[in-house]
Amino acid sequence: MAEQSGQEKGKGNVIALEIYLQGLRAEGKGLPSRNGKVSASAIALATGMDRQSLYKNPHCRALLELAAQEMGLAGIEARDVPQAKDDGKDQRIQALEAKVASLTAEVHGLRRQLAQFNHIEAHLVATGRRVIP
Repeated sequence: MAEQSGQEKGKGNVIALEIYLQGLRAEGKGLPSRNGKVSASAIALATGMDRQSLYKNPHCRALLELAAQEMGLAGIEARDVPQAKDDGKDQRIQALEAKVASLTAEVHGLRRQLAQFNHIEAHLVATGRRVIP
């Protein structure tokens, strides 16, 4: 299987973050925070992405800043967390978590598309008329 390009990883990170933020909103929970600022480390851990993506990816950063403003937080906390010794397993775990996030986003999109097709089909059955989406 081929490695994802940087752009593909970035898009996957944005989708994973959007799903995470939607889940928090649906559950009525706020962003994880520390000292009044968004905890990027906790969000990165929850979404399965690299913490630096939240700072460097402009789309991720904008989503996070907007969510922080909505919840009355000061912004993204920039703090260095010491990393544990890397033996290769962490990279594999992160790659698998990113794959899961990407596939979850794809499933979400396909479910939305299926719901749209079911709606169109129900309209066709009920009225006998074609709907142009």
